[in-house]
Amino acid sequence: MASPLSAQLVGRLRFRHLRLIDALARTGNLHRVAAEMHVTQPAATKILQDAETILGALLFERLPRGMALTEIGGFVADYAGRLLRETDSFAEGLGNLKAGGFGALSIGAIMATTPGLLPRAVAELKQRRPLMTIRLLAATSDILLDALSRNEIALAVGRFTDAKDALAFDMEPLAHEELWIFVARDHPLAARPFLTLAETAPMPWVLQPGSSPMRELIDRTFAEQGVGVLNNCVETTSIFATLHLVRDAGMIACLPKSILTDSVARGAFVRLPIDLSTQLRPLGIITRKGEKPSANAADFIDVLRSMSLPGADGRPAPV
Repeated sequence: MASPLSAQLVGRLRFRHLRLIDALARTGNLHRVAAEMHVTQPAATKILQDAETILGALLFERLPRGMALTEIGGFVADYAGRLLRETDSFAEGLGNLKAGGFGALSIGAIMATTPGLLPRAVAELKQRRPLMTIRLLAATSDILLDALSRNEIALAVGRFTDAKDALAFDMEPLAHEELWIFVARDHPLAARPFLTLAETAPMPWVLQPGSSPMRELIDRTFAEQGVGVLNNCVETTSIFATLHLVRDAGMIACLPKSILTDSVARGAFVRLPIDLSTQLRPLGIITRKGEKPSANAADFIDVLRSMSLPGADGRPAPV
C-alpha cells in the first residue's frame, strides 16, 4: 500500500519540477536553467519553491553566486535524472514501435568483448530485430557500472570491480579472459625467451586508468612481486591508442588474449613470456539487481548466452 507521502508526490510532483531540479543540479545557475526551460527566472524560482514545498525539504542552498545541492537535494536530483532518462528512452522506444520498429536498447561493454563476442551478438540481435536502435557504450567496467546505476544503459557486459557491486547488481558469468603482456616485434624485449616482471618496470607502459579491474590486477601483481608502483606509464581506456603506443612508441601493455590473438599470429606484436599470477574476475552480463529486463534486453541476453557456449571459434573460454 502506498504511503501518504507517496500519494502526495504522485498527485503534485510534475515533470517540470524534475526537469528544473535536474538542470539546476547540473548547472547551479537558475538564470541558465530558466533559459534552458524557456521560462522567466521568476517562473523558474516559483517551480523550485513549489518542488521544495511538495517534498518538504530544502533542495538547494542559496549562495552569493549560484546554488549548491543539499544532501536531500542530491538524493532527489539523482532520482530526477534517472526518471528523465527513462522517460526519454521510453518516448523514443514508443515512437520506434509505433513506426513499426522494435524500440531501442542501450548496452555497455568492456573492450575485451569488442573483437569477437559483442559484434557477433549485435549482428544476431539485428537479424532478429532489424529495426531496433542499438546504442553501445564501450568503456571500462567501473564506468559501465556507474552508467548502469544511473539507468543510462539497460545492461553491461563487463566485470564487478568491487565485492560491494553484488549488492546493487546481478551478474551472470559468461567467460574468463586470459591476459597477455605484449610489445611490438622490434622491442628490445621481444626476442627474450625468459623474462621477469621486474625487468619491465623501468620501461614505459601503457595501461588502463587506476580504477579499472585490469589496472588493479597489474598494480597488485607488481606489488606482490616486490616491484613497486609503475611510474613510467601512459593511461588510456582506448584499445586503438594502446595498440598504436605499443607499436609506434615502444611501450609495453597488457590486454585480453581475444584482442591480441590475430595480431600476435601475424607477427605485428609479440607476447612476452610473463604469466600473471592472478587473472581478472569473470566476464559476465550485469543488470540492476532485481529488475526484470525489457523484451529487447532479454533477447540480447539470450544471444549472449548462446554465443558463450563452447564450440565456436574465437569465443572466450566458458567459466
